[in-house]
Amino acid sequence: MGLFNFFKSDKKIKAVEINEQNFNQEIAESSQPILLDFYATWCQPCQVMHSLVNRMVKENQDLMQTLKVAKVDIDANPKISRMFGIQSVPTLLFIYDKKVLDKHNGLIPYQNLVGKCKDFAEDFIEE
Repeated sequence: MGLFNFFKSDKKIKAVEINEQNFNQEIAESSQPILLDFYATWCQPCQVMHSLVNRMVKENQDLMQTLKVAKVDIDANPKISRMFGIQSVPTLLFIYDKKVLDKHNGLIPYQNLVGKCKDFAEDFIEE
């Protein structure tokens, strides 16, 4: 490792895996706008959505300064899924201040996902 690499931060922002233990801290008490991705491990479209969300997070680190991205496995966290009335996956919820402001069921093209997230997060950027 070179001297200059020593000072460079390698910390990348990534999606947070939500469960019943960390839900309050990560979602309910968050002051950030949140993209919450509900998925199932057996769901093929969920795997596609998962890769799109991961790509968005990786390629848009500036957006991730404003928008928190989190994911919920519906089989491992049935209480959270029921609380939000999730009936199909993948489902994306756009949450701010403990309120679901928008919802998207099914796959969404990558550019649309990024645009929708940028538009959503823009409403909450402090001037």
